[in-house]
Amino acid sequence: MSRLNKTLLMAGTALLGASLLSGAASAQTVSLKMAHWLPPVHHMTQTAQAWIDAVEKASGGTLKIQLDKNALAKPPGQYDLAKNGVRDLAWSVGAYTPGRSPLFRFAEVPFASPNAETGSPGHIKWYLKHGFDKKEMGDTVLITSWVHGPGLLHSKKEVTKMEDMKGMKIRVGGGGVLTAKSLGAVPVNQSATQSHESLTRGTTEAAFFPWEAVHGFRLAGLVKYHLEVPGGLYTTPFALNMNKKKFEGLPAAARKVLTAEGGAKGAKLIGALWDKADAVGRQDAVKAGNKIQTLSDAERKRWAKAIKIITDQWIAKGNEMGLNGKALMDELRQMMKAG
Repeated sequence: MSRLNKTLLMAGTALLGASLLSGAASAQTVSLKMAHWLPPVHHMTQTAQAWIDAVEKASGGTLKIQLDKNALAKPPGQYDLAKNGVRDLAWSVGAYTPGRSPLFRFAEVPFASPNAETGSPGHIKWYLKHGFDKKEMGDTVLITSWVHGPGLLHSKKEVTKMEDMKGMKIRVGGGGVLTAKSLGAVPVNQSATQSHESLTRGTTEAAFFPWEAVHGFRLAGLVKYHLEVPGGLYTTPFALNMNKKKFEGLPAAARKVLTAEGGAKGAKLIGALWDKADAVGRQDAVKAGNKIQTLSDAERKRWAKAIKIITDQWIAKGNEMGLNGKALMDELRQMMKAG
């Protein structure tokens, strides 16, 4: 073989090798799409992106996740976007689809979580420990979950005692209906995105929300009073699910990253950012000159007695499912307070 032919052969071999290596690297790069349903000003849009950034960094840039700019479905339809493969990932609120995951919703009890950073990892550790994700969300893969900061009351009129709640029309999510009723109020079941309009029109006079909603849904000018409840008047869990077929089809390295950055680690990250957003919402209320109060110890005891029915009903639900409802609830509360 002539020197020229040898040179050409070596060059061709090197080029082919480089092409194969490039193709292999490209084959390991995965791009995913994530759905959401909140307005751009809501902190969860930025919080979700922070989690995405952590995933991409941990993957060395081989795993890319694109967050949708607009909602493809209303809040109750988010889970199905992931289940049906319309989007690879989607986050949802358990209370918006009441019959789907009752054990996931065990967190919807009063005084359960000191803050989101602590309550979030505690909740998912409990849920995964018992394999409830396989039982209730087996048609998807649960990547992580979290809870919001302590739920409180934002109102147009001052509330300091239970009697002040009588007849008050309160915007609630699915889990807050019984809370409002038990305190003598009138629950108006709405998704979070409807709260600004209903308060503006007067179809509601108050809302159950964590502090972040004051900023995220621009409530500071619509309400004048905020009643803080230590441990939260209620708690709501959120889930980030992935299409099962898509997850199982990922390269092993990508599945490993999603699992590592999800779970309790992802819950803690999202929870910590939620707490920061709560601080922003509270500051909005201060700037607006609104009055912030804390439920007194005496009233807290009265309210706790009135809404004990909520915890009792979740315990009964666990018993109906053939489980020890009280033991599970006691363990969940302990884990959510421990983080």
